[in-house]
Amino acid sequence: MQLLALDFGGRHVKHCLMDENLEITERGEFPAPLESADDFVQVIRDLYYEYDEVDGIAISMPGVIDADTGYLYSAGVYTPLIGKTNLFDRIGVIGVPVSVENDAKASVMAEAYYGSLQDVRDAACIIIGRALGGGIVIDGRIRKGSHFASGEISAMLRTAGNYERDNLAARGASQSALLMLVAAAKGMAPAQFGVSTRIVKSEADPNLPIYSVDDVFKWIDEGDAQTCEAYRKWLANLVQVIINLKMTIDPEKIVLGGAITRFERLLKDVQAEYDKSLPIMNYFGFPDVELGICKFTADSHLVGAVANWMYHNSFAVDD
Repeated sequence: MQLLALDFGGRHVKHCLMDENLEITERGEFPAPLESADDFVQVIRDLYYEYDEVDGIAISMPGVIDADTGYLYSAGVYTPLIGKTNLFDRIGVIGVPVSVENDAKASVMAEAYYGSLQDVRDAACIIIGRALGGGIVIDGRIRKGSHFASGEISAMLRTAGNYERDNLAARGASQSALLMLVAAAKGMAPAQFGVSTRIVKSEADPNLPIYSVDDVFKWIDEGDAQTCEAYRKWLANLVQVIINLKMTIDPEKIVLGGAITRFERLLKDVQAEYDKSLPIMNYFGFPDVELGICKFTADSHLVGAVANWMYHNSFAVDD
């Protein structure tokens, strides 16, 4: 069996051919189709006809999505194009089954069925990227929620009484948040670290390089005081999310995902910050939770999209 898997990101679309054993035989990437709904649908149809012997199309994308019906209540940056529509109806008859799932929930499905959450009944996953993605596993199943928005941890609040965007968890614990904290600590514009959003608009100094998260962790390893202080603030923000998830769903395990998890020290540093909470947790007799790293990183959305397709088409997926 061969499936065409697509991951629609905010800037690019990744695609590959993947079989039921998660083996990838083709892969590619192209700019996100943000001009019109017709362009969005056409890239799917074009790839299908290019790989004309696939058994299905598995899609991962942002938004609040009913994976059973294909209805997109929202679709991230694609909302102006195809939000509040049924993706399956938009694509039309194409000859093979099509599936769609929210990208963060797809990552959780990848971990629950094939990765670090296999055989874990109750768990949570935090995907650290430009924002904070995530998902929840309850009794061995992905929790979707009454409105398909369970696990949208980006919108958790950090301090009481502040209902502005700057108080959201994503502004404190995402990879972009770490870069912004370091930029502020060093007196630089966020754009110097490649961060520019509708909320934070700035211009980079052309006389300086554009720094990345790799530079940030290099400075941390070197003991740069400004960067280390920003990193400590960021770790505290992330651990706040972890503790809130722990106390809400009492999971056996919480795993972290996203490209930032490739830095080996990350889990150790998160664990050390989390351990600061143990005296109060132990005082009240609250159970502990295991922290870990996702098995899948760069391909997690694609693997999860395939897992979602197989689930909806009655193929063997551990459930």
